[in-house]
Amino acid sequence: MSMRSRLAFVRRYYRWLIVLALLPLGLLLVAALIAYTQGMRVQGVSWQNGLELAQWQRLHNGCVRVLGERLRVTGWRPLTITMTRMSLPKCETGAEELSPPPWTPPFDLSIKALTIPGLPPLAVVIHQREQRWQVQARYRRSNASAVYDRLSGRWTAQGQIQATDIAPKLLGALNFTGKGMWQAKRLDGSWQAQGYQLGYLGQPQRTDTTLEASLAAKRWRLNATLGAPLALGGGWNLEAREALRASGNLDGVESLRLDLRATGPQGNVRLTLETEGGGVARGQGRLTLAGPSLAGTVPLRWSRQRLELLPAEIRLPEELRLSWARPVALPLAPVGESPLSAELQYRNIRVKTVDSRLSWQQARWGWQGQLELAGKAAGYDLAGVWRGRIDAAGLTGEPASLTVKGADLQLALRVPVTGFHPPRWTARADFNGRYGNYPLMGVLNASFARGRWEGAVEGHSRLPFYAQGGNLKVAVPWYGKEGQWFLGTGSRATLAEGLIGTTLIKPIALTAATPLRLGPQGVWGTLQVKADGAVATRGVLPAVIGQMDVSGQQGRARLHVPAWQSELSLTAGLSGRGKNTGVKGTLELTTPLVAAMSRSLGVSLQKGMLNGQARWQWQDHWQLKGEVKVSGLALDWGGILAAGGNGSAHIELHPDGLTLSSIGPISLAELEVGTLVRNLRMTVRSDLSTWHFADVHAEVLGGNVRAPALQWPSPQYQTVTASRINLEDVVALENEPNPTVQLAGRVGGHLPLQLMKDSLALQGGVLSNEGPLSLKVLPSAGVSAMGQSNRAVQLALDTLSNLAIHDFQARLDMKPDGWLDAAVTVKGQNPQQNSLPVVLNYTHRENVFELLRSLRIGDEISRRVLERRPAEGLP
Repeated sequence: MSMRSRLAFVRRYYRWLIVLALLPLGLLLVAALIAYTQGMRVQGVSWQNGLELAQWQRLHNGCVRVLGERLRVTGWRPLTITMTRMSLPKCETGAEELSPPPWTPPFDLSIKALTIPGLPPLAVVIHQREQRWQVQARYRRSNASAVYDRLSGRWTAQGQIQATDIAPKLLGALNFTGKGMWQAKRLDGSWQAQGYQLGYLGQPQRTDTTLEASLAAKRWRLNATLGAPLALGGGWNLEAREALRASGNLDGVESLRLDLRATGPQGNVRLTLETEGGGVARGQGRLTLAGPSLAGTVPLRWSRQRLELLPAEIRLPEELRLSWARPVALPLAPVGESPLSAELQYRNIRVKTVDSRLSWQQARWGWQGQLELAGKAAGYDLAGVWRGRIDAAGLTGEPASLTVKGADLQLALRVPVTGFHPPRWTARADFNGRYGNYPLMGVLNASFARGRWEGAVEGHSRLPFYAQGGNLKVAVPWYGKEGQWFLGTGSRATLAEGLIGTTLIKPIALTAATPLRLGPQGVWGTLQVKADGAVATRGVLPAVIGQMDVSGQQGRARLHVPAWQSELSLTAGLSGRGKNTGVKGTLELTTPLVAAMSRSLGVSLQKGMLNGQARWQWQDHWQLKGEVKVSGLALDWGGILAAGGNGSAHIELHPDGLTLSSIGPISLAELEVGTLVRNLRMTVRSDLSTWHFADVHAEVLGGNVRAPALQWPSPQYQTVTASRINLEDVVALENEPNPTVQLAGRVGGHLPLQLMKDSLALQGGVLSNEGPLSLKVLPSAGVSAMGQSNRAVQLALDTLSNLAIHDFQARLDMKPDGWLDAAVTVKGQNPQQNSLPVVLNYTHRENVFELLRSLRIGDEISRRVLERRPAEGLP
């Protein structure tokens, strides 16, 4: 063989080797192309000790028929496949014809979770050898198995379904068997099922049931019997008064006989269906409701392919009424659609739908259309609308809208439904409006968790009676429990700082100490109260803490003011409606009078006790009416000391300020103004800017003073009458240890006073003697020195040394600065000088304010020295 021929042979040999090497890859590409044309799609192809697909699906007419996750090939002879999840999604294009499985090589398939609409996730294992298929399925304690021989077409099936796997409170089991032929798109067979000891937890009834079904030449027949009433839960039982018999073909029902009765606490429901005659694929029936909470009759008509509910109205539990004015046609087919126009009524609220669509595809159902709500609840007009779709997956569509209107409330709610689907049914509603004069804005969140509805409300408002500030914020968790609604512990409402008139109200916070139960009549529970106080023109209220118990629309609070050691009991309740909505209640106060209360009062409180009761109202403005009683009052008013104050007064608080009027006389045991005033009593009326005093009486300088009426401050001169003033007490004001002058007797008169805000004046005052007076000038070094210095002075001193006075006249004037001008005329005689008549005229000028101030200072120094002497061991 030449070199050229050898090279040609080598080239042909390696060409075939390359072709053989590429053949598996080509076959794989062809298989992938065929799979693609059959609708197969894959993602995440990898090789980890075998072929692995992260996701795969099969499409048919644009719809996903089969969907799988984590498919893994673990063996090739036989083909061994494991799959984590496989599902048969909802498809709107209709079901494919039920054909036998095609030829396949031997394989083992294990699916951890197979999801079929209407069934729970099943664990499935399939083995195929020599075209003989064996299938096993399991869900919790229930299981089923089937065998199909593709060559002969024969199939068998058997299994057991535990009732608790359907619902936790169902009892009993259902055993079933079946056999038949499956060839060339034709499925024939018979099925038998037997139920044993079926019932419901908590109800004693148990029953057995049998079911027989057959399919041959596309015609089917069904017979079912129930041996005794079947417990359904909630006290309900289902009774089959005769066996169920039905037959037909794959296009619909041809004959039907049914008589069922359900009985429960709310009443009973009976359903009867019959065929009109032999060979006629139509019939009629009746749905009858009767009992304490049920009423109504629904005429029924059925034909081969549909069941009609003729126009009717029925009464349901919880005061519900359901009606429809046009027949509702329900196709008797695995796949169907029906127009629906109906109205649901609850008391005065109606929800209706017109020309909506009710559809189903085997176990999958759905409703699509528009719901309109209208009516009245609790005196408010309601109106709402929503357009969308409802199915087993939840709600989809436009946001729902609801308006609430009334004399006092206007509220608009917008509720998106995008999250309203199982299992949590999450929803969020935005609301905006006003209640009376209160603007309302916020959001409400809701979801279904732990077997109950729960969520939170966050909102804000502004109280209209605040001139500035007064913003209200609410953060409230809520939940439903056993048919009642609660606001959770920790729910909080905070009122920001603001002005009411000229009063600064500091922040106020209410926090739920217990869950708050909501009801048609209000709220029940306990709240913790914390208020930072208030600042007014004439005073300051410090922080207040306490607890409030709420019952319906009423509340009672027990509050404490730590800085004052004050105790306050407060009741409150809603009053009025609409723009007249407000709060009113009662108030009881018990507090010691302490120096901390004295700010802006103009006086310094030292001791005493105050008790008060009042009725209050907060409706556009504050209003308070009540009575206060003060006992044991002691205070310091710029050096003027008062003690032993007692009295009661009626008080009123309103936007223009505070007024008070005494109830009976107010008394003061002592008033130290430089001289001691005792047993002061009077009646008082004031708005805290002008004070009116009546029936004024006081004891001073051994006598008394009276005034029928006084006003302070006042531009007028007002007469005060003095009587029985003891001159010995007047002389004692000088506080001399060895006085040189002695006066005896009593004087009285009229003193026209002008009471100004910070001072007083006297004009035209007159004092005269009330009986005989005496004047004595006692010997002393000072008196002797005066007499020795001047003979005339000595003569005057001798004349006045012992003077019996029968006429005393004093004319007094005092300016607002305290300077007193006195003109005095004294007439009498000296018995030691042969009763020589004496007439003495003299004038005197002195600053009374300075005199009294010096006397008060002297008394204060003396009092402090006396108080310190025992402690310091002074003699």
